[in-house]
Order: sequence, then structure tokens, then C-alpha cells
Amino acid sequence: MAKIKLPANLNAEKTVLGSMFLNIEALAVGLGSLTEDEFFSPAHKSIFTAIKNLQGRSQPVDLQTVFQELTNMKEIEAIGGLDYLDEVASSSIGYTNLDFYIKILQDNSVLRQLLLTMEEINDDYQKSEIDDLSEFVAIAGDKVNRVTEKRRISDFRSAADISGVVTKTMETLKLSGDGKVTGVPTGYSRINELTHGFQRGSMVIIAARPSVGKTAFALNLAFNAALKTNKAIGIFSIEMPAEQLIMRLIACHSTVQLDKIQINRLNRDEQKKVAAAISNIAALPLYIDDTPGIRLLDLVAKSKKLKAAHEDLSMIVIDYIGLITSGNKKVESRQLEVSEISRTLKELARELKIPVVVVSQLSREVDKRTNKRPVLSDLRESGSIEQDADLVMLLYRGDYQNDPSKDTKEVDRKSAPVNPMDPSEVEVNIAKNRNGPTGIATLLFSKAIGRFDTLLYEKPLTSSAAIEDD
Repeated sequence: MAKIKLPANLNAEKTVLGSMFLNIEALAVGLGSLTEDEFFSPAHKSIFTAIKNLQGRSQPVDLQTVFQELTNMKEIEAIGGLDYLDEVASSSIGYTNLDFYIKILQDNSVLRQLLLTMEEINDDYQKSEIDDLSEFVAIAGDKVNRVTEKRRISDFRSAADISGVVTKTMETLKLSGDGKVTGVPTGYSRINELTHGFQRGSMVIIAARPSVGKTAFALNLAFNAALKTNKAIGIFSIEMPAEQLIMRLIACHSTVQLDKIQINRLNRDEQKKVAAAISNIAALPLYIDDTPGIRLLDLVAKSKKLKAAHEDLSMIVIDYIGLITSGNKKVESRQLEVSEISRTLKELARELKIPVVVVSQLSREVDKRTNKRPVLSDLRESGSIEQDADLVMLLYRGDYQNDPSKDTKEVDRKSAPVNPMDPSEVEVNIAKNRNGPTGIATLLFSKAIGRFDTLLYEKPLTSSAAIEDD
């Protein structure tokens, strides 16, 4: 394969370096914006390093000091001596238009890295035997994404500019007439009151022990969001086939027992309810991927593809993090792998500017305690999940987990859906809320139909008024 001709603008490199010689503002901007990698010429790399060394020792930067530093580095002859340094210094344009030339250097640097990465991918394709094409494509895509991520450079924004954006946002919320929900609605008033809905760029964790109802709760949240916003919702169902997931939604929406739907043993009234539920669910903008054991890179790529196809994508739900694999064979432990997965999902939420809701298991330590109400330290496999999450909701179902300290006081259950089963009371403990108060909201869970409902008579809201200092 012919060697790629890499793009560079040597005159722009000289202009930036010359300006850094002669202008203290240009020196600060150049050192704050660039590294050696942004320079293509080896001579310019060396000159930049010399400038950086001098600044690091709080010494003045000018033609003579840079000359002396390059001499000490034994690079002065390689760059062309004092004559070339003088030529570089004479290329100065001062400070006013420096940003324009810095951008040229940054763009060319990213383009060079992209071309070299593509060449590396092609070499791997030509020289290596590909056992798994999907894995090869995913790894190649990740390499390209890592290069393009470097181009996402943002400058400082003034408080005045940001305040203007906040003011416009507040005006929009006022016009909407809803002072509670500023993000994706959950469908539950108490949770909305604490969270104001799931916010853009947030990673939301739903955690519980097995059989408590965390998958059902995540599915209810996705259904409610799609129903209330009519915007696209993506669901990664790693543990359960898509058909089973839809069947659960049908049971939830129709209030017909799931086991009856599974064997299609329905009376006439139930048939009508199920048919209506199927029709309503089919009209919702829900998109489900049920790839078992999905690789992290594939999940990210599919999420971005869904966002490209549906610009109104408002939320992604992942069930559950313990079944995602990083695809990194060099990872030393599952704990480190989960840390990588958690960090990547948080980055995905910020990049797509949507909430990413992730279901997680709690450790067995919960079952060993007398009081089985979970706490943040019970999050399984990695403390980084708690660290990366913006919102953590821990589920507790007393009648299932058999906690002796459970409050046995009767509650009004008239708001439970019309069905023959007696629903369970579930505590949703918002144990971490980066942007608001923590607290507990109580819901009713009808396991036979996989449905969560708000209590008709709600207990006083258990809440901490303090916003987390993270």
C-alpha cells in the first residue's frame, strides 16, 4: 500500500510559534491549546518543547532563551540553527488572529491521526485473519471514534453567555406550564417531584436484588416516557428476547395476567383488553435490541445509529449492565471491565444528550443483613457505577425480601390497577441525585402484570433537602 501523504500547514505552525516568542498572551494561549502532537514538522515540535520547558521553569521566552534551550537539548542544529529560529520569530502575527491559526494546526493534527488510524485498520485487515467480523468492525469503529473525539474542543464560555442560555431555558419551562418536570417524565409524581424527570446527559441506575422488579420498573419507565412524550425510546434487552419484553408490556398496559397471555387463555373481555393494548403499544416509538451478551462497542454504535435515525431520541434503557462485555481481552478483572463499561455509558449519555437508564444488580450482602433495605455500597461489581451515576434508585420490596423491620401498617391500595392480585408495596429509594434532593417514593407493584402504580393516598414524601456535593 502506498504511503499516505499526511496534511500539514508549516506556515501556520511557524506563525503560531513566532507569536508565542513575542507576545505573552499568545504564549499562554498556545501552551493552553496545543501539544507537540499538533505540530507536523520535527523542528517545530522541538521548538514548542523548548518553549514549554522554559515556561515550566518560569523563565522568559524569547529568541535567545529558546536558542539556548534548544542548544541544551542538542536540537539546535537539527532545527536549522539560529537562522531558522529568526525566520520563525519573524512569522509572528501577534495575538489577535492566533485562534484561527491554532485551529488550522488542530484540524490537521486530527486529520493526520484519522488517516493513520484508517491505514492501521487497513493493514490489520490485509495482514490478519479475521475470526469475528463484527468484533473487527466494532474495534475499528472505536479507533476512529477515539480520534474524532479529540476534535471536540470547547473554549471557556462567559458567565453572561451561559446565564443567557439558562434564562431562555427557564422561560421555555414557564411557557410549558409544568414546574416539576424539566427532563423525561417518569410517569410517577413523587419521583418527578424529586428528580424533575430524567435529565439530559445523565446516567440513571436502577438497582435491586433478583425478582424485586427492577426490569419491570425499567420497562414501566420506558413505556411511560414514550406514552407521555411520543419521542423515541431505545431499549437494550440483553437478558430477555424482544417478544417476551413486548408480552410484558401488553400485560402491564392491558392489566391482564402475563401467564394468561403467554398461553393465550383469555376470556372475551381479556381478549379485547389485550387487542387494545397491542394496538396502543404498536403505535409507540419504542425500539428494542435484544442482542444477548452485547459488546460495549456495539451498544454504543447502535445507540448512535438510533439517534441518527431518530433525532427525537429521548432516552435509552439498558437491561442490564452485568450482561454487557467490553470486548477488551486484556482487561485484568471484571471489576475493571465494569468500570470501563460504566464510564463509557456515562460518556454516551453526555454525547447523545439524553438520559441513559441502566439496570444493575445489588450484591448478596443485602440478603445477609437483618435490615434488607439496600444502600449505595451494595451496588455490585464496581464502585465506579455509583461514582459515574447522576441518579441512583434502589428498589426494596418488603413482602418479598422479608425484612423484619418492615412497616406493616396498611395503606390505601384503591389506585392499584383492576386485577385480581394484591399488589406489593415497593420503596424507590433515590439514594443519589447529583442535581437534586434524595428521598424515598413508594409505589405499588402488581407482579402478575409487571406494573407499577402510584398510591392513591401517598405517604408524606421522605426527602433530603440537600443537593449532593459530588
